[in-house]
Amino acid sequence: MSDLLKINSCVYSRKGLEREKNRDDFYMNGRFLSENHLDNTEALLENRANEFFFAIADHMEYSHDEQKIKFSILREIGKFHEKITVQGGDIEFKNEEITTRLSESVKYLNSIHDLNGIPEDDAERQSGFAGLLLTEGKAIPYAYGNCHFYFCRAGEFKHIATGFSKSKRLTEMGIISDEEAIELGDETQENEDESIVLSSEPIELLEGDKFLLISDGVFNALGEEYIEDILSLRSDSTYIAYKIITEATKVNSADDMTAMVVRIERIKSSATTRKPAERRTPERKPVNRPKASALKNVPPPTYKYNKKNISKYENIIYYVSVVITAILLILIMLLVIRNIMKGVNEPADVGVEPTPVATLTPVPTPPDDTIEVTPEPTPTVTAAPVQVKEHTVKPGDTLTSIVKIYYGDNYDYVEKLGKYNNIPAPYNTIVIDQKIKIPPLEELLKVE
Repeated sequence: MSDLLKINSCVYSRKGLEREKNRDDFYMNGRFLSENHLDNTEALLENRANEFFFAIADHMEYSHDEQKIKFSILREIGKFHEKITVQGGDIEFKNEEITTRLSESVKYLNSIHDLNGIPEDDAERQSGFAGLLLTEGKAIPYAYGNCHFYFCRAGEFKHIATGFSKSKRLTEMGIISDEEAIELGDETQENEDESIVLSSEPIELLEGDKFLLISDGVFNALGEEYIEDILSLRSDSTYIAYKIITEATKVNSADDMTAMVVRIERIKSSATTRKPAERRTPERKPVNRPKASALKNVPPPTYKYNKKNISKYENIIYYVSVVITAILLILIMLLVIRNIMKGVNEPADVGVEPTPVATLTPVPTPPDDTIEVTPEPTPTVTAAPVQVKEHTVKPGDTLTSIVKIYYGDNYDYVEKLGKYNNIPAPYNTIVIDQKIKIPPLEELLKVE
């Protein structure tokens, strides 16, 4: 069985002052999905599950009404997440599935830009993606383009980004030459054709591990060292994400900025429980001495009772009991007064009721012919009532998975069912034990 994880995550996203709208999107385990329709937002997620997926994206969507093209990397991620949730599979299958989906999405988005003649240096093509898959007690990070991924454990950091290295950054700043950069031999993962960058192997999770996913707006404003300083704070994910965005806004607020922090609170395994990571300290060799001598040197246990403390607690208990008794007496008196006032007001209403009833009895004088009118309202409409089912939301259910059970795999039915149940877009705000109405397919298709 896979490990049960308790995570605490938070994301902050801010629109740049020089941008028309926020092009940074984020995905939080299917619960929250932002697609550039929220300029300034935050989202929190604290949950227990065996598997999670988080992601942020920058300029990884394209929409054109005339060309009838609507593409979003986060929607592809949502389809992937639902697939592995339903079908399952081991960690190798899930890693291969998401890597293939991301690579194909990047190629498709680049082909759209090429067909539209968008230059290579245009801001529209400065895209990026960062993701995190938590499954089987392990973490797999993903990075593409201008987004960055950080991993922090007990003061040690790992930075993953496409085509980024410290030596390259030093050469761009003019601190070292190209020859010195080659000699430095910075050990980072980078790909020449900017495909998806993966960690060398899955990371074994420990309690207290922290993961950070940021867009280039945050990285360009703060830099690597300052980001690591903030990430090393012993705080929850909400404060760290807020601190990163606040400090980045002070430096430069022209670009969109998004920061997502995921912290592993607890790991419950069926076999063994992993302890939180600790800083490495030199081991001390135990002193070898006989157990008998050690026991002889231990003094016998002594027990002391402090009478002053006992009397102090007795006084506190006495005063608390007096206050509680007084409150109960006041409540009893209020109830008695309320019942008395209610009894005084009741007799005034009793005498009024019998008088109007007797005057209505002589009214029925219609002839027998009026009885023939009764066959007229024949209920033709009620002959075929619409049979609407109800589905109670269970843990792990999504609106898409409910649609697949009753209607099949069609995303248009998800939107119609969400509108039928008055669920706001993007139709993922459902809670456990919520009643979802399931109309027949003919009735559902009437929803516009």
